[in-house]
Amino acid sequence: MKMAKRTWTLLALSVALPLTVSHASSDGLRWKVEEVQIQTAPVSAPNFKSIKNTQARKQAFVDFLRPSYEQVARGILSQRKQLQQLKQQLEAGILLSDEQQSWLAHLAEQYRLTNISADQQGIERLLVRVDILPPELVLSQAATESGWGTSRSAREANNFFGHFCYNQACGNSPYRSGGSRMMVFASPTQAVQAYMRNLNTHPAYNKVRQLRADMRAEVKPLDAVVLAKGLTRYSTLGNGYVNKIQGMIRTNKNYWQRPNQSNP
Repeated sequence: MKMAKRTWTLLALSVALPLTVSHASSDGLRWKVEEVQIQTAPVSAPNFKSIKNTQARKQAFVDFLRPSYEQVARGILSQRKQLQQLKQQLEAGILLSDEQQSWLAHLAEQYRLTNISADQQGIERLLVRVDILPPELVLSQAATESGWGTSRSAREANNFFGHFCYNQACGNSPYRSGGSRMMVFASPTQAVQAYMRNLNTHPAYNKVRQLRADMRAEVKPLDAVVLAKGLTRYSTLGNGYVNKIQGMIRTNKNYWQRPNQSNP
């Protein structure tokens, strides 16, 4: 399956090890800006091309990539929980300690937000970004961009989301016109983390984040089909790409979640 051409350049997101900053506070707690611990040992994807049965290939792909999604999602949800605790503290009239303010500043840097104030407004700004995306959206895009794991980028570089860059240090040999290079990830978990960070920070996906924030404010489950409306800039196909991802979500719904699983 041919990948849709990107309209943006993914910079060196998540290629380095995740940022971890610890601060011992006066109340005995440790405030950490900590992402999921990403695998650094090389991991190769299975040979999905060799699986001739379409249903079996799809299931194998989801079974392979879903643990990476869940690992990254747990790390993000842990950060989100800490933010919500700080928000509750402020609502109770208790100012943030120096350690907590430092933690907040480091988290804002990680999520590419500047001038974050150490108050409820600053935390609300961060909560829009520090959040997960539902598995059916993530896995649908991975399946679309990698041809269910059969693309060259998936097979050779654990690159399941069409990530590319423009300098020799960030990827493999050019694989399309314009000199762009295929980004290489040591593990599928790194690829998922880069994808999540991209949608959580890049200006092109403000609509995704706002739709998600509205769902959270209304205490609704994260709706992958609705969130896909914010992906018009992920591909030169624009709305056609949105329709493609929405179709992928709907037609493969039996694969995306574990039995009896609901969105966090």
